[in-house]
Amino acid sequence: MRVVVVSDFGAVNGGAAKVAIESARGLAELGVDVVFACAIGPVSDRLDHPRITVARYPGEEVWQVGSKIVAARQGIWNAAAHDFLSALLAEQPRRETLVHLHQWTKAFSPAAIAAAGASGLPVAITMHDYFSFCPTGAYFDFKAGAACQQSPMSVGCITANCDRASYVHKVVRVARQWRSDEAMRSLTAPLFIHVSDFARRFAEPFLPKRARHVVVENMMEAQRRAPADVASNKHALFLGRFTQEKAGDVLARAALIADMPVRFVGEGPLTGEIARINPRADIRGWVSADHVFDEIAQARCLVLPSLWYEPGPLVIAEARSLGVPVVLARTTGPASWIADGEDGILVEGGDVDGLSEALMRMQSDEVAARMGAAAYRRYWDDPLTTGRHVERTVAAYRNLLTVATDQAASA
Repeated sequence: MRVVVVSDFGAVNGGAAKVAIESARGLAELGVDVVFACAIGPVSDRLDHPRITVARYPGEEVWQVGSKIVAARQGIWNAAAHDFLSALLAEQPRRETLVHLHQWTKAFSPAAIAAAGASGLPVAITMHDYFSFCPTGAYFDFKAGAACQQSPMSVGCITANCDRASYVHKVVRVARQWRSDEAMRSLTAPLFIHVSDFARRFAEPFLPKRARHVVVENMMEAQRRAPADVASNKHALFLGRFTQEKAGDVLARAALIADMPVRFVGEGPLTGEIARINPRADIRGWVSADHVFDEIAQARCLVLPSLWYEPGPLVIAEARSLGVPVVLARTTGPASWIADGEDGILVEGGDVDGLSEALMRMQSDEVAARMGAAAYRRYWDDPLTTGRHVERTVAAYRNLLTVATDQAASA
């Protein structure tokens, strides 16, 4: 088996790149031949393996290539990247190779999808976000501060001024989405890999009808530690970007109402607003990756009040691995891991009163300890290891190759 992994970035700069790189490494260690096609350097040392060949397209992140006009044109369609990937895929053996697209919006553009489709090779796409059908990738109206209500690429979608930046930026993204949709139609029967059950249920209606779907959760390597003594901890924890869609301001209000200490760890444009809403909030910058688990272990609960349909943030798994219960919006991917009221609490996104009530419940030592113990037990019953991720990925690959072979035979 051989897989050509397509990722804009050759090193870890976020969740999608990390999964692409660690998955490639795990596949190689399992005996799968991997061609890792990336554009933006540097290239991670994790890709240094006898079964991994790195194919580097000398590209840049789209908004760094020159003028805004040049950047927009390349973001909509990168002709040079299309030629690069087309030539690379043409070199691969036919019957045993598939293409796995992880990320293409930052450098490769929808040309990556088109090249994969034109190659005739089976194609898998991991849904780290919603760029496969939504121009902004988040299915979120940043001007309204709420989840989108439009059908993707409908008249309402195209005319909506919903982009985080500006409507002009939205127009560029709409043009890119048009090329992406056009390229998607060239795929015979793509396999969409979703990172949570919720994300699959949400995204599937917007994706091509001929597509197939599977859930493969992202990996989250954690050493098993003794569970945190959450009953002795006092504060709720928000760990992430302070942005509109992640709703740190909602937590700030809810914690103030519930009279619960709250700590915000991260950075972002809502820093000042969070401080204004809740003067008692403890606001800190990012902690290093080596200290994330120590930070979480100090919390009574972790809170993720996202307003957008977040596919699969791994901070929830990190908390559960430590026995720290979570309070999160039910319209997020990790909500499908939670038994509401047993190992965490689910709330409606944006519901300040509902979130404050959940925080009041968490102030009970008995409730926090009971939910934390259940979260710890359930996480370690089926931990999100790289081995688990790779085994399920390989199973999905085998099925994809089998279907492709059967279709070729019946053609």
